[in-house]
Amino acid sequence: MTRLVVDNVSHTYDHNSTMCPALTEVSFEAHGGELVGIVGPSGCGKSTLLSIIGGIISPTSGCLLLDGKEIDQRDTQRTKLRNSVFGFVFQDFALIEQDSARTNVELPLRYNQVRIPGRIRRQRAVAALKTVDMDEYVLRPVRLLSGGQRQRVGLARALVNDPKIVLADEPTGALDTKNSDMVFSLLKSVATKGRLVIVVTHNFDLALACDRVIALRDGRIVAASDVLPRRMVETVQNGKYVQTGSNPDISK
Repeated sequence: MTRLVVDNVSHTYDHNSTMCPALTEVSFEAHGGELVGIVGPSGCGKSTLLSIIGGIISPTSGCLLLDGKEIDQRDTQRTKLRNSVFGFVFQDFALIEQDSARTNVELPLRYNQVRIPGRIRRQRAVAALKTVDMDEYVLRPVRLLSGGQRQRVGLARALVNDPKIVLADEPTGALDTKNSDMVFSLLKSVATKGRLVIVVTHNFDLALACDRVIALRDGRIVAASDVLPRRMVETVQNGKYVQTGSNPDISK
């Protein structure tokens, strides 16, 4: 089973020669089969944390371990890992509007380390679309799809390479309640099949439906548990939560 360890990770941005801390000594562990929610006010470091986990940027200090092995932070190694271990879901879908749903889902397969024949790519893309109930729209241009349908295409693209870990950054942020519930239900289903799913969200109800919630404020973990009271989640999200005492125990 997949095991991800984030060990004492910090990240600092250089903004006009001023060093701005985005994350400070963040540590937690997560496993395959879990749906982990990350909450906190805007600017607290949620997306930065997701980007570090997914190998888009490297930490300033600290390290990440995947299945007991430290992740190599060299650019070339992170690039390989991004397309083989991780699947990404974005708030704005990040799809190519004029292309079909199938062509969009095929895209990660085109960058696979081992060349995959076109026929196999198409078959795998169709199979991924079927898992999110979009097999009727395989050849439909993305520009003709609804928001909920686009996000399901985005999820199919995240799954097509059979990743160990799915990272979703505000996956329901651009959707109405009905489509938000549907997409979140699909993410829960992905987790129940053994993948680790980590979701950044501002949606209180969805966060509380996760197996575990990690709350950030000012780049630090201020609370983490498999049971966080709604009032605490809302308080953290609004930027008013003040931690007292020692660092929280964030291991499951």
